[in-house]
Amino acid sequence: MNVRVRSTNRIGGLLGGPIMLVIGLGILFLGLQWRTFTQNQIAKMLTSEGRVVEVISRTTTSGGERKTYFYPVVEFRTADGESVRFEGSTGSNPSSYRVGDTVRVRYEPQTPQSAVIDSWELWLPSGIVIGVGGFFALIGILTILNALAVLLKWGGLLGLLGIILLRRRRT
Repeated sequence: MNVRVRSTNRIGGLLGGPIMLVIGLGILFLGLQWRTFTQNQIAKMLTSEGRVVEVISRTTTSGGERKTYFYPVVEFRTADGESVRFEGSTGSNPSSYRVGDTVRVRYEPQTPQSAVIDSWELWLPSGIVIGVGGFFALIGILTILNALAVLLKWGGLLGLLGIILLRRRRT
């Protein structure tokens, strides 16, 4: 009897699977939109070579635990010859940069102070969202396939019809 209850629960995947699939595809769509937005922003930016002139350490306390992160301060020249200095937005421990390191910088000509270091970190947020969406979509697909496999084991759609009729008689 436990086997039937278990199999009947697996058929619930015909409802839960599509829900997970739709949620996953929605998140995946948002991640791809974010990636496209990032691509478009980068396409508008100019590039320059910058040099790390300082590494700043910042200590934060979270949950009673102290953590220190190191942020690079980069200096570069715009196409107009203006010297600009900015602090990297992402810290790390240990430091990813040393004073004197050369980095590629991306900046908007109108606001060079909002420059960013050209690295994989620009793509990280959209990559995480795409990964989460893909994971949910995959789980949805696997859940649907599992439920369909159980149905085929029971005789296909006739098995599904039988399950529905049995549930109605029980209630």
